[in-house]
Amino acid sequence: MEKFRKLFAGILCLSIGAFTLVSCNDDDPVPLQAVVDVMIQDLKTDAGIRYGLVIYATSNYEMKSVKVTGPGTTGEVYDLTATADKRQFAFEMETGDYTAALPVKGDYSFEITSVNDEKLTVKDVVGDEKLAPIVIKTATLASQKLKTTWDKVTGAEAYIVYLRSADKSQVLFSSSYLADDKVEFEFGATASGWASGKSPVAGTDYVLELRAIKAETGVIYDKGSNLQFVTLDSKTIKWE
Repeated sequence: MEKFRKLFAGILCLSIGAFTLVSCNDDDPVPLQAVVDVMIQDLKTDAGIRYGLVIYATSNYEMKSVKVTGPGTTGEVYDLTATADKRQFAFEMETGDYTAALPVKGDYSFEITSVNDEKLTVKDVVGDEKLAPIVIKTATLASQKLKTTWDKVTGAEAYIVYLRSADKSQVLFSSSYLADDKVEFEFGATASGWASGKSPVAGTDYVLELRAIKAETGVIYDKGSNLQFVTLDSKTIKWE
């Protein structure tokens, strides 16, 4: 599991720590670098499972813009937006844009422009591999600990458990990557993984979220930066 990076801000994000930000020679500045990822994510709807894209770019310098062009001569264009840290840009499809078919597979081309107008072009490949939908079997609170169970998802390489605010705007707790043979996880107020200054409040509604992930085919190292597919399920719970 050490080959996976920890999720940032409750979504599958990339570590800016991958870059060397300081040059040993002031006359030889470090060039613009970036780590990028395009992954497929599922969505449960009344009409069945739908699929969309989640896209990230993380750079060693603040970025002005990130544009991604999908495969083909008329590939769709996606404009990423900055997070609170302008070295990280992201895009996630709106619910209504998810489709019954998987997104187009192939190379997705990133055009990155830094705030200093330095430009960089990189690519990430998206395949057509997917996972069956993950489902939360049980979510029970006892002795101020929340225990979650699920069935193993064939092909999943890791699982992650989150606790979000009721409106899903904040991630309050994030587990580490859990082994692919795990089918349960329990945590309480004293567990590692809580956001700074956060802890559960009795009588408060939260959203429990469970994810299973699959890396791109052929990737052995740095799998957390090379995800192919994410399946998720969520459930509202009241902390007691």
